[in-house]
Amino acid sequence: MRKFKKLLLLIIIFIVLSIQPAAARTVFYDTFNHWAESDINFASHTINVFRGYGDFTFRPENNITRAEFITILSRTAYKHNQMVEIYTADLSYSDMSDKHWSYTFIISMNEHLKTNNFTLQDIFPGSNFYPDRAITREESAALIAAFCKDSIYDNPLTFTDVPFNNKYYTEIQRLVNAGIIIGYENNTFRGNTNITRAEAASLIRRVYTDIKTSTDGNYLTKLEFMPIKGEEMYSYFGNYNLSTTNFDDRKFIKAKDTLEYVAFGGYIFPEDTHLYDLNAVKTMESLRKSGYFNVAGTNYYMIVFGSHPDEEKSKFANEILTNIIARNDFKDAELMQIFTLVSKYDVSEALYMGALEKWNSLTSNDSSKANILFFRYAYYIKNDNKNMLKVLVYDDLKKSNNIPSLLNISFNSTNTSTVDFRNYDFGYYSFSLYKDTTLFRHLRNISLPLNKNLRIVELSNLLMIEKNSKPEVSMADYENLFTKYSVNKLYVLNFLGEEERAFVEGMNDYDIIKTFEMYKKNPTVFDETYTGILKKVKV
Repeated sequence: MRKFKKLLLLIIIFIVLSIQPAAARTVFYDTFNHWAESDINFASHTINVFRGYGDFTFRPENNITRAEFITILSRTAYKHNQMVEIYTADLSYSDMSDKHWSYTFIISMNEHLKTNNFTLQDIFPGSNFYPDRAITREESAALIAAFCKDSIYDNPLTFTDVPFNNKYYTEIQRLVNAGIIIGYENNTFRGNTNITRAEAASLIRRVYTDIKTSTDGNYLTKLEFMPIKGEEMYSYFGNYNLSTTNFDDRKFIKAKDTLEYVAFGGYIFPEDTHLYDLNAVKTMESLRKSGYFNVAGTNYYMIVFGSHPDEEKSKFANEILTNIIARNDFKDAELMQIFTLVSKYDVSEALYMGALEKWNSLTSNDSSKANILFFRYAYYIKNDNKNMLKVLVYDDLKKSNNIPSLLNISFNSTNTSTVDFRNYDFGYYSFSLYKDTTLFRHLRNISLPLNKNLRIVELSNLLMIEKNSKPEVSMADYENLFTKYSVNKLYVLNFLGEEERAFVEGMNDYDIIKTFEMYKKNPTVFDETYTGILKKVKV
């Protein structure tokens, strides 16, 4: 019995030690149903920059101190590599030394502020810093402004207690337009009011998102394509009877199946070698040389699995395009795979466009037609043919987001003389557009006050003011397709240097997408995407 107990104890110890500990997540019992509960959870758990107390409380209504706020703001900046953590530096406050728990955060923040041409002394003047003193709304805004430098909108600041000569007027205006700072119902800012820990958590969540959406490299970096069912599989690139007795067909099928098997991690055992082609690429090469009909199939696998130089792969790609034009038996998924591959190589424009036109004549699938549209963009982007690209995207813009019209693709556009992206007369926009004016000049000619809920944007040559009544655009059957077309359209306009036009289109598309069912299911993804895009193209 004693041996059994010892064995049981050893088993229990082994099981306990084998269990991976779950990620620690503190539940604050004083934040349940609090207005800032989700913000507190985000700041404390998702990005892990805020801390609670040892008794499992967060104390959301307590004021947050200067040291605490700078600490969580610094941690948030570290997450985005927006600030460097340092350990030694000069600090003029007599009540701060490396003995204070927040010292490295304070000096790191001070050094970062210097890159913005001011220091903590400008926000907290005097010989003492008073790290444990509650921070005010105005002080927190001044700190946040060092990281949040972009806003989509340019609405005038309407707070009654923030005059134009306020030290931080510009910073507060920008943060309000970015949605980071929110005033009170009586249209006041109350800059001298202390902020609570709950309010700080809410601010940090907005700051984190704002910094994320201000990173250019996250947005408009590539064209996006519609998914085509079957495109993730290796294809035969033609209709094959797997029981065929045709010798060349059997060689091709066996070589293709071998390459596919090995590509997905399969191991060929010695006793199974008769089932596979151990020289599959060589087989594809010999079939090509012998004049085998399926040039698309042989060349595709030679490019993917062969070790040929790029110049030769470009030759193979051109042969694939020629084969597409001559045949009528390709499926959408096969053509999607082919164009994804050949688009990487230097191929003939005539062959590339001819093969796309052939695909267009073979398919009735809307996703495929959209991808044909996008592959045309991709070709001229790769070859830096901006003149032709301008013609294509300009013709598409004139179709005013009418998806059936967009998918009725013409391959005869060659006239570049009529392209004028400053022609804002086509399209149905959620904004009134005023060319060659500014908000100041516009306000001089209208009766005030301006509706404070309107969204206003000033570009270099254009003023945009939200319409009181927005045009209705029906996209019920094309939500997925429209979101891809929108991002690709904006990518192309940005590539062409037409940022102003991209901004107008992006604002309009964003308002359209906000009416989609897919937006209602996951608004955060779309909000961040379009906020990031609009910041990137705003001039």
